[in-house]
Amino acid sequence: MNQDQVIRDRINAENIAFVDLRAVDLSGRLRHLTLPASRVSSHGVDGGVGFDASSYGYRPVSGSDLILLPNSSTGFVETWGEDRVLVMMADIGEAETGVPIADAPRQVARRAVAHLVETGIADEAVVSPEFEFYVFERLGVNSGGLQTAPVEGEHAGTRPELREEASVGYHAPTCRDPLFALRNRMTAAVEAAGIPVKYHHHEVGRLGQHEIEVGFASLVEMADATLIVKETVRRVAQHAGLEATFLPKPVYGEPGSGMHVHQFLRKGEVNLFSAARRGRLSETALCYIGGVLTHGRSLMGLTNPSTNSYRRLVPGYEAPTHFVCGVADRGAAIRVPAYASVDMTRVELRTIDATCNPYLAYAAILLAGLDGIVRNLNAARLGLGPDGPISSDGKEAPRSLSEALGALADDHDYLLAGDAFSEEFIRQWIAMKTSEADAVACRPHPYEMSLYGDL
Repeated sequence: MNQDQVIRDRINAENIAFVDLRAVDLSGRLRHLTLPASRVSSHGVDGGVGFDASSYGYRPVSGSDLILLPNSSTGFVETWGEDRVLVMMADIGEAETGVPIADAPRQVARRAVAHLVETGIADEAVVSPEFEFYVFERLGVNSGGLQTAPVEGEHAGTRPELREEASVGYHAPTCRDPLFALRNRMTAAVEAAGIPVKYHHHEVGRLGQHEIEVGFASLVEMADATLIVKETVRRVAQHAGLEATFLPKPVYGEPGSGMHVHQFLRKGEVNLFSAARRGRLSETALCYIGGVLTHGRSLMGLTNPSTNSYRRLVPGYEAPTHFVCGVADRGAAIRVPAYASVDMTRVELRTIDATCNPYLAYAAILLAGLDGIVRNLNAARLGLGPDGPISSDGKEAPRSLSEALGALADDHDYLLAGDAFSEEFIRQWIAMKTSEADAVACRPHPYEMSLYGDL
C-alpha cells in the first residue's frame, strides 16, 4: 500500500481535519506546514509539497524550491480545539526528482547509521535522551538582557532559605513542586505522540527546572522524537500561560539544562556494551567511549552549537568540563550508570544540550564512537577511565562556541566516514555558527555595565 493510501485510510478512520507536515531546518528548529485533510484525500501528498528552502537554511533564494516528503510511519494525532490533526515528520527532497537532498540532517543521520551497518560492527545505534528545561511565567529579551519571571523559587513565594539547600530542587516533594500537574500533562501529550516516557521529576534548579526522560529507540527515530518532545513541552506550557525553555543556562547561579544522551550498540538482540556484571563494560564499549572522548572537543561544535551552551559548562556544577569517563560519576563527560541491568548496559554523554540539531548531533556521536572502535581507542588504556586511574591531562571542554568550532575545523575526518557528512556541509555549518558567535560577541552584555560602567 502506498503512502497516500495509508494517509487517506487514517484520515477516514480517525476523523482527521488537517494533515501537518513537520521538518527540521538546518539549525534544528521544527517547522511545519498544514493541509486540509480534504485536499490530501483528493490530491495526495506522496509526490511532496513544495516550500521555500531558503527560509530553512538549505538553499539560496535563487534556487530555493524543494519539497516536503511525508513519512506516514511517523504519523500520530494531536487535538487542537475540536480539530484532530494527523502529524507526520517529513524529509526534504529535490523538486525535480523527489529524492531527499544530501545535506538534510535526517539524511546525514541515516547515512551514519548505514555506515554502522556497513562496518559489520552492529545493526543499530540505540539512543535515549534526558530532557531538562525551565518553565517561567514570562521569558523575554529587552535592551537590558534576558528577562525571566519564575513560577517558583525565591521570587515566587518559596521560602528564601530553601534556596541555600543545594538539593532542594531535585525530586522535590509535591508540596514544593507546583508544576507537577503540568509535567503530567506534558508527559501525557508526549506519550500520545507515541513516545514512551520513563519518568518525569523536578530537577535541581529551584526556579522551575524540570526533567522528562524517555525510553530507548533507534537513532533516527529518536532524533524525530527529540524534536517532538521539545515542541510538545513548549506547547503544553503555552496552553497553561507559561513558557518553557531548553536554553542551557537561562539563569545565572542556577543549574544549567543539558540533554544527557544514553546510548549503546546492538547486533541482533545482543547489547554490544554489556559485560559480565553491572557497571562493567565490554571492550567495544570502552573503545566507543575512547572515540567519543578523543573527538569530544570537535563534537561540541555539533552537540553544543549555541553561545549559551558554554555558560552551562563551567566548574562548580554537575556539568562536565573535562573529557573523562567514570562509573556513577555525574561530573564526567561520559557516565556509566551503575544501576543499569546487564542487558541495558549503556553510556551517557553529559556534555550535549538541547540547542543541537539532534540528527546531526546523534550522528556525530555515533561516528566518533565508531572511530574509537575501528582504531581501538580503549578509554581505560588512554587514561580516560573508567577502569583505571584517570590521567590528569584529560582534554578540557571548549569554553566558547568559537573554540568548539575551531576544534571541529581541525578534527572532522571521522565525520566523513560513510559519506555521512561532507566537507562542504561542515564548512557551511561552521560558517553559520561562526556568524552567530560573532553576532553575540559584538553586542554589549548587561554585566559589562556592572564591571566597567563607572570607569
